[in-house]
Amino acid sequence: MNQPWSNGRVGMTGLSYVGYTQWAALSTNHPALRAIAPRSTNTNLGAAQLTPGEPEWGFYFKYVMDFYAVNDLLAHEEDYDWSRRPLVNAFEDAVEQMGVRPPAMDMHLSVTPPLRRFPEGHPLDAKPVPVLLSLGWFDPYCRGEAMRDYHAMTANPAWRPLVHLRLGPTDHDDTRLDDRPAAVEHQGSIDIPLLTPEQIRAWFDGELRFFDRYLKADADVEPLPPVEYQLAHSSEVRHTGSWPPPEVTRRVLHLSAGPDDTNGNLVSRRDAAATAVSWVHDPDKLVPTATNLWSLLVAEWPDYRATTDRDDVLAFRGEPQTEPLELAGPVTFHGTVTTTGPEMDLFAFLLDLEPDGSARFICRGQQRLTATDPTEVTMSVGEAGYVVRPGHSLLLMLCSSDYPDFIPLTGTRERWWFATSMRATTQTLEIGGRAGARLELTVL
Repeated sequence: MNQPWSNGRVGMTGLSYVGYTQWAALSTNHPALRAIAPRSTNTNLGAAQLTPGEPEWGFYFKYVMDFYAVNDLLAHEEDYDWSRRPLVNAFEDAVEQMGVRPPAMDMHLSVTPPLRRFPEGHPLDAKPVPVLLSLGWFDPYCRGEAMRDYHAMTANPAWRPLVHLRLGPTDHDDTRLDDRPAAVEHQGSIDIPLLTPEQIRAWFDGELRFFDRYLKADADVEPLPPVEYQLAHSSEVRHTGSWPPPEVTRRVLHLSAGPDDTNGNLVSRRDAAATAVSWVHDPDKLVPTATNLWSLLVAEWPDYRATTDRDDVLAFRGEPQTEPLELAGPVTFHGTVTTTGPEMDLFAFLLDLEPDGSARFICRGQQRLTATDPTEVTMSVGEAGYVVRPGHSLLLMLCSSDYPDFIPLTGTRERWWFATSMRATTQTLEIGGRAGARLELTVL
């Protein structure tokens, strides 16, 4: 700032945790900070529950255990043993190996409220500065809460003209769907994509223009659009004044009874008769997370077809598309559910069922519910930016676990971290009739 080459105007950029540090810096109202360009992050990054009322994320726990404690030098062969009972013992073993007990471990496992995240006030309550927020359709960890940040800013007249949003077909590590297959580096059981210099430079194209305008105050630089987006399976980069685009419409698909207890249909008209379908949440037979590493959804590009065939999963299939269907905005699930347990987790995955039978990720949502009596649910299934191509079908998958990305319920009132005994529970969903479950899409 005091260097002869500096005009005293500071900007920040970076991905994930480095993106989060920008929000932290903004919360201090430092006068030199004039613009930020956070990518793949949000103001609540690292919380056990990113959004209140959702299941607890599990994967980040190993980050606070070894990566942030001993710079990822813990000598475990591949991963923690997520099958341990109680699970906390797997991490106690890691503490013994490291010779240090990370303070964050006990903070996350405690029922005591955590330390105040922003001691000097929330960043969105700070003096507004220009923001270029870049998010990927295939980053379900960060994007949901980041979109809440975006809508909070654009609802505030002081922030609205300074906010620029970029949305594209990338995962958390900025691997683009268009760039698959890419070269990989083998690290244990995980293949890490190797990005080319051109791909890395592409991250910063829009950011350099953003900083030229707001830090250099270069009036010759054309203003960035309020929103720039590219749908998955489309080469077109589009500009609009807000998100979702003002020209979108709503489309409703109803869940309909199918050929057996776990397979149904997505239809435009609801069944006249009300029926109920059920599935079991068995803590000894959990639905597995589809990726080896949560941040590499595009790089790994998993096929969910084996998951949709499980007997503890419900799958509702739409008719094949005769023309492209452009999804551009929120996807919402509405239904009435009941559980035989004290609580239930509901996971909803919207998938692209391809002609060869493979099922690919479009978006996802999850919620933790107290539903011992019939309970109406309105649940976000995330934000979709996806072209469902001709011959492809939409598939909605419902289940009650996604492990180890999420810490599951035990079927009792014990927390998974400390539990040694589990109990299976049954979840029931109403379909058909006036209260039947339905899926609400935002389409162009």
